[in-house]
Amino acid sequence: MLYRCVTKITIQQITTSYTGKKRDKLLLFDFVSSFTANNNWEDLTNKATITVPKNISIRDKDGKLFPLGGVNQSIGGFDKDTPLFLRGDEITINFGYIYPDKLGNDFLDLPKQPIFTGYISKVISKKPIELECEDNMWKLKQLPAEGGENGLFRSSTYTWENVLRELMKTTPFTVNALTQTNIGDFRLGSYETVAQVIERVRNDYHLEAYFRGNELRTGSKVYIDSEAVESTFKFQQNIISDDLEYSRKDDVVLSAICYSVNKFELAGTTKRGRKKTTSKRLEILVYTDRKGTFKYVEKSSTKSFPENVQGERRTFYFNNVKSVTDLFNKGVDQLKKYYYTGFKGKFTTFAIPFIKLGDNVNLLDDQLPERNGRYKVKGVEYTGGIDGHRQIIELDYLIFQLDAKGKIIPSIQASEG
Repeated sequence: MLYRCVTKITIQQITTSYTGKKRDKLLLFDFVSSFTANNNWEDLTNKATITVPKNISIRDKDGKLFPLGGVNQSIGGFDKDTPLFLRGDEITINFGYIYPDKLGNDFLDLPKQPIFTGYISKVISKKPIELECEDNMWKLKQLPAEGGENGLFRSSTYTWENVLRELMKTTPFTVNALTQTNIGDFRLGSYETVAQVIERVRNDYHLEAYFRGNELRTGSKVYIDSEAVESTFKFQQNIISDDLEYSRKDDVVLSAICYSVNKFELAGTTKRGRKKTTSKRLEILVYTDRKGTFKYVEKSSTKSFPENVQGERRTFYFNNVKSVTDLFNKGVDQLKKYYYTGFKGKFTTFAIPFIKLGDNVNLLDDQLPERNGRYKVKGVEYTGGIDGHRQIIELDYLIFQLDAKGKIIPSIQASEG
């Protein structure tokens, strides 16, 4: 069966004070030399890069052609003419294939949602033309962080999710309501943007943040399991190449810093009549010994954690955990996700089946079925253009081990979170 690669890119021009001229064309083109786009929660901003030759033309929604080459065409606003592409223009990217259906008719197979939605952040007007793009986080990089009581958000009124709702109230973006996370009283820094505030909280509390469409997802939960789409990949069929490492559970060395910031009420009130409170940080190091038993070390002012000299060390934040025992149990539950016999790493496949952050993938090996398993997808890098379409899929953790027929093995089951 013949598969023809399809690339669909739209650019909505945005009028800015930079040009002083009306820019409202919707530009459409279906050919690029190459593009890359990523979809993961580890990077604050998902990005894309598009490379376009200057010897092609693009169309607007009415079908009018605009050649990218020629001496009279302004590309990135480097002269007085109204440019075709400009920083801040809205952009979407999608890719897929055309192939014959059962009746022999051409079928266009594209993801329902674009693989990338965002804004042009930089135009490089040379041969070939390069467009650098960022997702909705680009808008939050331009938005000053303002709100609260002179920049102070009190934990008695605001969770972290509600802080973000306040900071983003002038935008079309929403914040998911899956969690309500207490991080204590929170003060904005001088001249911070909303994106800088999010980055600071990610660094301090390890609360990840990423956009899915116009929804900002943040808090103590990363994946929404009800949204996960399940797809299957086989090593002898639709896995092109891989950078996967298969390791036994006995060889895995894991540890994690687990902590919670908790608010406690004190006797008396403040001058404004508020209850006096204090915050206490509870922090432990959870690790596995040589026998695979989980243990912990509590952090104190006189005792530091041992350095991580081998294996993986992660950091987990838990909301409102007030005892070491509860913190240890929650830390073990999270760490168990990564304590398994199975694959870690990335593999490369074609553009179908389409995979996104948070999906589940079954990895099957007919030659070595004992390696079969279902994994959570941590992120995907999409590439396309004249060399064909690819997805580079990164695994997060094992959900289930599977038998030779791809069925779940109940007795060897990992918890999904």
